[in-house]
Amino acid sequence: MAQAHAHLGFAPRGAGLLYAMLWLEHEKDILGWLIGDKDGEPVAAYFVLQDYYEAGRPHFLHTLQDNVYGPWVEATPSGDAPRLQPAAISETICHELQQLQQEFCRHWLFFGDDPGVSAEAAALAARELAVRRVNIRPNRLDKLHHGAAVWRYDGPGADIHVLERLSRLWPLDYRVEA
Repeated sequence: MAQAHAHLGFAPRGAGLLYAMLWLEHEKDILGWLIGDKDGEPVAAYFVLQDYYEAGRPHFLHTLQDNVYGPWVEATPSGDAPRLQPAAISETICHELQQLQQEFCRHWLFFGDDPGVSAEAAALAARELAVRRVNIRPNRLDKLHHGAAVWRYDGPGADIHVLERLSRLWPLDYRVEA
């Protein structure tokens, strides 16, 4: 399994989870999964930043739903363009991305409507933090760097430039500033 990297952004006194993403390098591409808000609603998608390590502008492709086998679109300056075929990801990589996404969620996130999250919700309430649709697990919050407005986690060895580039293209409201 390839080395996965993670980034999370959290506004404790605002929107809550701004973004959570994991990614890995595969040949000249960046592949991964992300979740965050778009217009107040949670959005999750698998993505490929094609030709990231090549000269020129990489192509950003993402799923329309939280399904690596679902429909894909390419982000263009004029909006998302549907792809007739999904991104060129092998079955092995699709399976690996799904496994990484499941591990990432188990480790970092919980969803407000999941059964059995009352202890997680109570732990957030004890810290005077709201329970939202998508939340960072309370026992992981101290892993984040606590900035004034945004708390952030950038995994060890994770290239911040990937996060910055991706945030200019992803289907989420929040943009990461350099």
